[in-house]
Formats: sequence, C-alpha cells, structure tokens
Amino acid sequence: MKNVIPLGILLLVLMLIGCGDRGNGAYTSVSSLPPMPAASESPPSSTPVSSPPATEANLAKEDDSIRAIGTHSDGRLLVKPANKGSVAPLGAPSCYGVETDLHWSGDYEVVWESKSEGIATPISTFPIDFEIVQQNDSPVIMQPITLEDTDIFAYVPRYTDCHGLETYLFGVSDGKAFPISLEIKPGVNWASISQLPHHPFKVANGEFIVTGGYGAGQDFINVYHFRYDPKKKSMILKSTNQVKPNDI
Repeated sequence: MKNVIPLGILLLVLMLIGCGDRGNGAYTSVSSLPPMPAASESPPSSTPVSSPPATEANLAKEDDSIRAIGTHSDGRLLVKPANKGSVAPLGAPSCYGVETDLHWSGDYEVVWESKSEGIATPISTFPIDFEIVQQNDSPVIMQPITLEDTDIFAYVPRYTDCHGLETYLFGVSDGKAFPISLEIKPGVNWASISQLPHHPFKVANGEFIVTGGYGAGQDFINVYHFRYDPKKKSMILKSTNQVKPNDI
C-alpha cells in the first residue's frame, strides 16, 4: 500500500523551503539586480579615448578659403582646397591644440598665382589624410628663405604637435614655382619632414638644418643637415647628427 502525505503537511513543507531560500539569498527579484551600464559610458574599442567628441562632425562647415600664403615678387603661393574643404573646432584639448582651435580637412593643393600670367596653376597636392590646425582663421604666412639663388617657402600646417611638425618646402625661380623634395639618400625622397616643436629649422653656412621629431622610446633626436640642389629641385641630406633629448 502506497504512503500518502497529507495535503496540509505538504503545503507546510513547501512554505518552509521557500522561506529558507529567501533567507539564503537564492531568491532574487529582477528589481534588485544592479543596473547594466549604458552603452555610452565606455567608447567602442576601436575609438581612441583621445579622439575629438563626435559633436565636432556636426559643427563642421564647408570652407574654401586660402589657408596659407607665400608672397613673392613674381606672384603668390597659395594653399587652398582643390575641390572641397571643411572646418570645425578642434573640440578637445590635446598636444595637437586646445578645444577652441580650428581644424581643416579636405583635398588641399598648392597653386602658383603668377603676376605676369595672371593665372593660378596647381603645383602640388597634399596627402589624403592632410589636416590643418591653427589658432584662428587667418591664413598662415609661409616662411621665406633663400638658398642657391632660389627663393624657398616653408609651410607648417599645424602650429603644434605631440612629436613633430610636418613641414613642406616650395621654391620659386625664374617666375616658376615648384615643390621641393628632401633626398635622404639616392632614390629615397621625402615630400615633407618633421621638425621638433618649439625648435624651428634654421639656415647656416648654406645649409638647411632641421631638428627632427621625437617619439617615446627614442634615445636620440636626429639633426639633419641639407644642401639645396637647384638642378634636382631637392634638399640633399649631407649629414645627420644625433643628440640626446635633454641636450636640445
């Protein structure tokens, strides 16, 4: 004969089990769970924390203004968008500038505006990732130097940087303008060179001297000595010195 548990006893046992579970923390209501963090509390892993806020893209506006000028007796060198450029506040302080600085991007080029011909001729284009950061919207005045009877203009798109200021060179001779490359060794030419922030290039004894950029882990900083070759329209590297960062 089968044993039958009275209904009252069965209900009492079930109630005791339920109370015991609650006391031991096995029962937890949904409302007592800690809230899940919102998705916006941490950026996606592919987005650097130091990136400007997304609102910068919303503040960008079209801008076709001239961004740099090199004035010569035969004409002007002008940096401007080839088709389309845009400008926005930098948006966040960093070693690239402060939040109120202006940041330009687009397909920029250099044109030569000849006085005698009265037309603007493109002479060089900048890389696709080219960008300009300046403290206001006034065009940058290119720095002029003269080497080997050639008038040379240096253009620095960003006024400050973490490691090195990108620097481009353009020449004017016999009423014509042209980009100047930097020949590091035969067959190896740079379109630009980085110079250490707050240590601008100099010209001494017919040499163009650049203190190169500096990055974490570097034991030395390169100091480049170039001589201009008017036939090649290039700065030819003649020697390189290495100095310790603390000696600069």
